[in-house]
Amino acid sequence: MDRRIAETTDRIQFRIDATRCDGQGVCVLIAPEIFQLDRYGLAYVVPGSAEAVADNPDVRARGLEADAMCPCSAIRSEVLPPVSAPAEAAGHETTIGITGRLLASGDQPETREEWAALGGFGERASAEIRVLAEAAGLTGQGGAAFPSAQKWTRLSAGDVVVVANGAEREPGTLKDRYLMARRPFLVLDGLRLAMIAASADRGVVAIDENSELEASQVSDAIERAQAAGDFGDAEIRIERIPTRYVAGEETALLNVIEGGSPLPRLRPPYPTDRGVFGRPTLVHNVETLAHLALAAALGPEEYVRVGTPEAPGSGLFSVGRFGGPFELAERSFGYPLRHLLAECGLLSGTRAALVGGFAGALLKPDSFGIGLSPGELRAVGGTLGTKSVQVLTADQCPVRAVAEVLEYFGSETANQCPPCSRGLPDMAALLRGIESGAAGAQEAVKEIESFMSTLSGRGVCRLPDGAARIVLSLMTSFADDVRAHVEGGCPIPV
Repeated sequence: MDRRIAETTDRIQFRIDATRCDGQGVCVLIAPEIFQLDRYGLAYVVPGSAEAVADNPDVRARGLEADAMCPCSAIRSEVLPPVSAPAEAAGHETTIGITGRLLASGDQPETREEWAALGGFGERASAEIRVLAEAAGLTGQGGAAFPSAQKWTRLSAGDVVVVANGAEREPGTLKDRYLMARRPFLVLDGLRLAMIAASADRGVVAIDENSELEASQVSDAIERAQAAGDFGDAEIRIERIPTRYVAGEETALLNVIEGGSPLPRLRPPYPTDRGVFGRPTLVHNVETLAHLALAAALGPEEYVRVGTPEAPGSGLFSVGRFGGPFELAERSFGYPLRHLLAECGLLSGTRAALVGGFAGALLKPDSFGIGLSPGELRAVGGTLGTKSVQVLTADQCPVRAVAEVLEYFGSETANQCPPCSRGLPDMAALLRGIESGAAGAQEAVKEIESFMSTLSGRGVCRLPDGAARIVLSLMTSFADDVRAHVEGGCPIPV
């Protein structure tokens, strides 16, 4: 990074590489406004310190000094791009229920001929696809919601690889497996278009090694698409991914494709610069590719007819009781959560809704009027995430549910970063103590709130961010429930 640029730019982000920090605390001595040590003696970036960095040149300078002086090179600083205002759009409808765009119309897997009859596999030039993606407002559907067209512009020159990420392992999330099993040609058409846009000569479809039906359907679809000449001379293959939650993280996925273990990589470099075997790589969620193919078949004007200006289109939501079973529902983005739950028979008797999957946030019934879009959920501390909506009924305890989620995350970490590999199991144990009303439960609440407020952005991957989000939503939105547990244990039998 150019230090001269950094020293004159307000938007600087500091991060700690948790795999390097050994807790010597040099950064804390130099810039205590930015850096502190956690319960394990490891450094973290103080929540909210970005404002101090932006407003105070002295703090900013000492932060950069701490970066330079860190004996383990654990601090990373980067200049963030300017914040751009969201584009205005019109003509969106957010009251549309089932749209039938992504859900299959029949009971059998869709054939190539059926998808082609709907407008699939049309000829498109690279520049045309990029314009289409931007006009349709296409964003990633794996949780980050990053604009697809911007991702393509970040590609470095070289032999590009495009990866369809179908390594879906989060409990209560079904959408990607459904698309691969029932609409494999929709997914492959999206992969084809992304490869054309990126001038890629190699495509990989990553599928969980336990998803046999999905792998079989996609394999058959690849053979038929290649026989029809849909991919030209490009190489397309399936890569089976270990049944680990962290294996779905895009850089861990690249390690698996290269024959390694599912371990996330520190960024930069980003996959768009150096990914599979050092080649520039685009990683797109399976549903993201389905959206690309759908937008191409419908045209951008029709595609954006539903949804919101920020989030055009519709999405596949996995809906059910916490712990299952789950069903898929297609709704336009911005559709009211309350309506979705009512239509799925899950509104009456519901005490909480976990929106966004395990990395989402718990919402109380008085928030159920919120629209299912990234912006509206972000305003209440939530996220659209994997579009999993899991309700807790009167006989389900929110403290117990969040403890189960933390235990899951703790068991699924890559064991690279102590705040995750050590912190999450410890926090889960503290939550279990709160659930039972054990001695010291009040101190446990304070410890959890303190640690979780420092967790976001600390890991090599984003797993800790999701853990922090769900725990903090419990501590804020369900503070009365937590207090009742501290005073007398869980009132709901196991």
